[in-house]
Amino acid sequence: MTLLKFDGFEGYSSISDIKNSGGIVGNLSGYGWSLQTGRNSGKCMRFKATNIYSGIINLNFPSIENTRIGIMGFAMKHENRFLSTSLTNPTFDFGDGSLSSKVFGYLDDSGNFTVGVARSNAVNPVTVKLNLGQWYYVEAKLKIHDTAGIAQIRINEELVYDYSGDTKYTFSGTVISAGRLISDYNTSDPNQNVQFDDVYIADDQGTENNDFLGDVRIDAIHPNGAGNHTDFTPSAGSNYECIDETGFDDSDYVEGANAAEKDSYTYQDVPTDLDDSGIIGLQIRQNCRRTATADNIKIDPFIRTGSTDYSQTEQDLPDSFYEIQGDIILEDPSDSNPWTQAKINACEFGVEVA
Repeated sequence: MTLLKFDGFEGYSSISDIKNSGGIVGNLSGYGWSLQTGRNSGKCMRFKATNIYSGIINLNFPSIENTRIGIMGFAMKHENRFLSTSLTNPTFDFGDGSLSSKVFGYLDDSGNFTVGVARSNAVNPVTVKLNLGQWYYVEAKLKIHDTAGIAQIRINEELVYDYSGDTKYTFSGTVISAGRLISDYNTSDPNQNVQFDDVYIADDQGTENNDFLGDVRIDAIHPNGAGNHTDFTPSAGSNYECIDETGFDDSDYVEGANAAEKDSYTYQDVPTDLDDSGIIGLQIRQNCRRTATADNIKIDPFIRTGSTDYSQTEQDLPDSFYEIQGDIILEDPSDSNPWTQAKINACEFGVEVA
């Protein structure tokens, strides 16, 4: 467990790609969502209030039992105006399925950000002042329990809320299974522009990434050359040229039909301004679909380092193009040591027909 999901919204061409990725975004509401330039020259999700609807990202939250602590982080920037949210419809929250037991943060139109834990109502909330046009990295953790509950909230890695005790609403469940990011509530103000970026979800299990991860940065690297395996058939040109787009595009592709066929590719280098100590994991993501009617067609993403292929968990193929998000790989499989820039740069990443 530990690091369960993450997304920096890189590698997508449209909002519909994000909704069809099976990743951290469960679904969206509101009509003003777009992809924009985000932090670190990457992409972010931006909501512009063009209709009388709130813009809500419902997070695809893994189920976290009450024996575990759930942790979430995200970057947020309000461009030119704050609009009020509320405890019922806050700027962010996560908790049980009904969101009666939850951690939360909500804003008023002056930028006062009230954070805390709720067991139906807010418990000892704290208010922090935010500024327009500035990125903030918000992190929260929650354990739902009627006596041994935990709730903490950090902003830009500073602890601003710390509570222990009863975090369970009388009639609520104890499993963390829901979370949201909300831009505003029922407004058509065209000046209400909010950006969200670099979201992660984790829990406290294991020995790595089991606490606040800090101001997380999520980058995407893409294929740039042929690898050791070229078993798939390209639709045109060479194999890697069919899948080297930086955003989703199915106008060209590679295709494999027989079990054990593999394609692998060299990739761009990791950004040089990223320290080795800041690399906490990686994930192979592929846009793919099933093109044959044969039963049990699956794919097996793999990492090739040195002269060895390291398979990941097999994934079912959908009938239409869909982003398959594989395992989050916390360590180099060749030596079980942390990833470094040099190690990632030396890898090939690929897929096998399973």
